[in-house]
Amino acid sequence: MMNKKINMLLSSVLGISLTFGIMEAPVLADSSVKAAPSYTTSDNSTNNNIVSKDNDIEQNGLKISIDKIVATKHKLEVTVKVESQKPLEETKGDDVQVLLTYGDGKDYNYEMSHELINDKTMQITLNREVNDEEIPEKGNLRVDLVIPKYKINVGMDANVDFSESFKNTIEKNVSVNIPEFNFTVKKIESNAMGTEVTYSKEEKRDSDEDEDIDFSTPLILKIGDKMYRTMGERNYTSEDDKGDTRTVIGSYNAGVATYDKVKGQNTISIIPIACSMTNEDRSKIYEDIYKNLDYKKDDVNKDTTSDISYTKGFDFSDGSKGEIYKIERSDNNLKVYCKGDTEKESLLMASTMCIYPKMEKEKTVYYGYESEKNMSFYKDQDNSLGYIVEFDNLEKDKKMELNFDYAIKEIDKYKIDDEIQL
Repeated sequence: MMNKKINMLLSSVLGISLTFGIMEAPVLADSSVKAAPSYTTSDNSTNNNIVSKDNDIEQNGLKISIDKIVATKHKLEVTVKVESQKPLEETKGDDVQVLLTYGDGKDYNYEMSHELINDKTMQITLNREVNDEEIPEKGNLRVDLVIPKYKINVGMDANVDFSESFKNTIEKNVSVNIPEFNFTVKKIESNAMGTEVTYSKEEKRDSDEDEDIDFSTPLILKIGDKMYRTMGERNYTSEDDKGDTRTVIGSYNAGVATYDKVKGQNTISIIPIACSMTNEDRSKIYEDIYKNLDYKKDDVNKDTTSDISYTKGFDFSDGSKGEIYKIERSDNNLKVYCKGDTEKESLLMASTMCIYPKMEKEKTVYYGYESEKNMSFYKDQDNSLGYIVEFDNLEKDKKMELNFDYAIKEIDKYKIDDEIQL
């Protein structure tokens, strides 16, 4: 129970997928299995690209379907669902084998993750990213899926057209120096998969600096009045390096800040949050919490509003305090109002807030909720220090727990820089 609770918290706060893998070897579905009828996608920014659900396949009492396909010029994401009439068991990473093929018959290398989103539904997500070429605009996409545990061996085809999605893109080249991070922002791009801030930095070839970079709250993206937490997406070295230095290219992504939310906005800015903690420092904080946490006592001391369990007060190491002063829940939306003694505490609380399903003793399987993919926050106009944090796509009436990144307790380790216009 305790390990699952800590893992759920870390996954929600840091945006870590706890079950994932890199798929490279081919997996061939049984050729006797009927492939799904194809379909044509439309505007990726406004729907799931699925015109028809005729691509569902029934096999061994399970329904398998391509649920969603989203693409930009350099990224492709495919979501597959396996649905059952009876509760499913958790599966290990190597229990699920997938082959994704798209564009000139190529077998794409990609990242694969899977999770149970409820007791009867498994969601499999495939992510492909290319830097030196572009994702084909149109073509046939195929997913071959093998899950021996459930005796699944299927192949599904889909005709796709990403032309509208590629058009629904906002790109801007900039050159903005961020002294606190020692890098220069080079580009900002918003599309169907969110908003990405790309940067470059110079460093020595033998540097291991990246090992201690804290990605949990790297910077805040502000679009209009709304703010979004960003996550580190990738790091690679430019090929034109010379001498003892190298140019590192990296990016931060806010998946929830899609093209539809950015278009029409007049201002885009970032708020850097520098943290002097190393990964080792952070790990020790979580280890100490795990050792000292009394689950029963912690649960009893929490308040509950609209099936949201939370601790109303939050204590920082310097003696300052923060609090949750209101919670509003309606259908699939949750609003949490929080504030601290100063703007610094308030912003740290808002930007690191997370929610996850409440742990229930009688259950052995727990279902995740990716806070960073569903949250935004903004100032409370009725409270000078207050922030309103919104979470969307919540399962109605589901019991949830609310928390913060415990590391922000060490508030003296954080420095919030001035807002920078892009």
